[in-house]
Amino acid sequence: MDRIQITPLLDTLRLEKISDAEYFSDHYKNYISNSRLSLINPAQGGSREKFFKGFQPIYSSSLDLGSTVHQMCLQSEYFTICNEVNKPTAKVGVIADKHYPNFNGEVPSKEDICKIAIEIDYYHGILSDKQYNTVIDKCMPYWTSRRDFEHSYTGVEEVIYLDPKTRETASACITALNNNKSVQKILHPDGLIETPISENEQAILLDVEVKIPESNKTFILRLKSKLDNYTIDRESNTICVNDIKTLGRILSEFSTNVDRYRYNRELAMYSFLLGLCAKKFYNMDSPKVKGNYLVVSTIPQYYSKVVPMTKKDFLEGWNEFKTLLRMVAQAVYEEYPKFAIWK
Repeated sequence: MDRIQITPLLDTLRLEKISDAEYFSDHYKNYISNSRLSLINPAQGGSREKFFKGFQPIYSSSLDLGSTVHQMCLQSEYFTICNEVNKPTAKVGVIADKHYPNFNGEVPSKEDICKIAIEIDYYHGILSDKQYNTVIDKCMPYWTSRRDFEHSYTGVEEVIYLDPKTRETASACITALNNNKSVQKILHPDGLIETPISENEQAILLDVEVKIPESNKTFILRLKSKLDNYTIDRESNTICVNDIKTLGRILSEFSTNVDRYRYNRELAMYSFLLGLCAKKFYNMDSPKVKGNYLVVSTIPQYYSKVVPMTKKDFLEGWNEFKTLLRMVAQAVYEEYPKFAIWK
């Protein structure tokens, strides 16, 4: 597998703003992200079958929390948190959100609720009358209050609706990151003469050409990444990838999440792609590469800190990224040819 040749096709390299809805849409379903690589990584319980099947929907309050912290810390001009409307907790909150576009003021039927319950695996979609009534009792106040709020809302920001506990935690985490001077200095760096470029939520897309040693054929795989924040300092010839991480532990235990979720691979992949962008779009040769985790604990007292990437971290992540990408290439060649674009 080490003999598999993977070559970036720089003419396909794109650096642009893409909405989450588009980024996660079917249009990009055959692009390989860092998170998707986890599905083929045996150390993370992955397999070929899981990788090519792709992600199954996951619904949790922790995802709402992490998403909100990212949106409000990096794109607060586009989002606002609604404090007047309380969403139900857990999967009932998911049902409430999914049904809301169909809400007409009347109580939805059990059939309608069960369809959503099947989709999100809430009691396997089989609800007793008591469970159905419980869902309705929790959702109706949310549907009606949200409808009333939206009828009177005159803002331009996208509104984020949360349950009270998640909203309280998110607000505390956002405040902690916004008040952390080290975090803000990284997100908004100063230069001597020229202010460094700092961008949030930018996507990088790249096609790579794959050559298998025992075959004369080549094929294309497509990579995608969406960076929380990156900075490009042309004065010092430095690029830096910064990633916000919410941590449901005390800060001293952050390394546990680094190992579990392979954060080093994530930042190594992002840095590789950003380095190519620095060369193509900013004429920067062999820039110094930096990376930081901007970590906030989601438990009181909501402490936050900056955790810099070390050279060892980058090498560890880079080697795993290369290995897993070659595993995908081998699997495409042997079993899943439709995933690639053949030349």
